[in-house]
Amino acid sequence: MRAGFEGMDELLRDRLLIMVNDQLAIDMLPHVPARTGGLVLTGAAAPVRCREIRNVLPKTVVAMDYCSHTQQTATADAPFCIKTPYGWRRLDLAGLSEILDGQRDNKASYAVTPTCFIPADQVGDASVLKAVIRQANQLRRDDTLLLLPCSWRWFQRSALPHLAEQIQTSRHPVALIVQADGDPLERKQVPEGLRQLCRSCPRLVLWRTDLAAFDAMAHGALGAAVGASAVLRHGVMPRPDSAGGGHKPYPVVLVRRLLRYHRVATLDDWFAHVDPWTCTCAVCDGAALTRFTDSDADVLAALQHTVRELYSLHEELEATLPGDERIGWWRQQLADAWDYHRLLASQTDTEVSFPKVLQAWRRPSPPALPAAEAYRAQGQVDPS
Repeated sequence: MRAGFEGMDELLRDRLLIMVNDQLAIDMLPHVPARTGGLVLTGAAAPVRCREIRNVLPKTVVAMDYCSHTQQTATADAPFCIKTPYGWRRLDLAGLSEILDGQRDNKASYAVTPTCFIPADQVGDASVLKAVIRQANQLRRDDTLLLLPCSWRWFQRSALPHLAEQIQTSRHPVALIVQADGDPLERKQVPEGLRQLCRSCPRLVLWRTDLAAFDAMAHGALGAAVGASAVLRHGVMPRPDSAGGGHKPYPVVLVRRLLRYHRVATLDDWFAHVDPWTCTCAVCDGAALTRFTDSDADVLAALQHTVRELYSLHEELEATLPGDERIGWWRQQLADAWDYHRLLASQTDTEVSFPKVLQAWRRPSPPALPAAEAYRAQGQVDPS
């Protein structure tokens, strides 16, 4: 085992990170447990904010995602790039090392590669993916997380073995983003494929995700980074001219009993004629989930509630043993969510659908991919 592997793996093992824009980082920080949590910062001021947090709380795990994958598509010749005041800069090995050093100079707990979006236009064509892995493997560092922002098509049965094979050759832990228009886990074969990948690649961190973090960690993923807001909860197609923003945020809350995120407006409709459900997290303290308005203060409080609920769920996951016990715990959460959907429909006299992704997660877990057991037994593959 190469020096540094164990340190990175132990830093990320069973850790639930919250991905948040730099403007909201300080407001999220009091709700993130130092031992099992951490932040991934996005936005132009992410380096400054990272340095500020780590100066005051040096044990807090903080990293950055430069989001190159949201605006640029990777090619075999240019898999990594960074936005500068003068436009997009393609990164060779020296440039990539410079960017990663800059993150650490700003006191990031570890460095994250600025990988561009990896398409899957032709089934089985892994040339761009191979270029990402090959260039990253030339980095002789023990502090780096390799970001792989992949099209959902990589998780179809015909392409998944190619993705797994390449991930297994990475000398760095891999942060995986699944991209689709809408929820990628509603795409055919994706939930099953992601489970197989987590079982086959134990050094995987699911990145820019939602409650799929828990399904992934139950099936062997090293850790996960969950988006605090909807725009950070799954990958997006690159939009080179996108400036972002431009709309007023509305309150969205995680309803833990349902294992679902919902707009408060939807909860208002459900509970229009009956007492609303309440929450006992530190933010809500027994108050109704319908109380959040579209004021800035309430939108922020709704985000803080969601972070609290995520870590409450994570605390239960962390108390289980990896393997069958953890999968059993997760299956029980899904069974409880099914019961709560039926209870909600009965209490409110409304039709409450059980989401496709929760239905998919209730199905039996698939085995690891063929030949993956040997890989897991030896711990990793040395690509050199």
